[in-house]
Amino acid sequence: VSYEVSIGLILITVLICVGPRNSSEIVMAQKQIWSGIPLFPVLVMS
Repeated sequence: VSYEVSIGLILITVLICVGPRNSSEIVMAQKQIWSGIPLFPVLVMS
């Protein structure tokens, strides 16, 4: 159960930062800057 909560929080954070709900638009948004750089604290917490 605990891993499901952390994965859900990570997905919600990415959706808030990127905006679109479509997975292909999320991938296209990473062309300019990879999401792992601004979301590094979330990566470390997971």
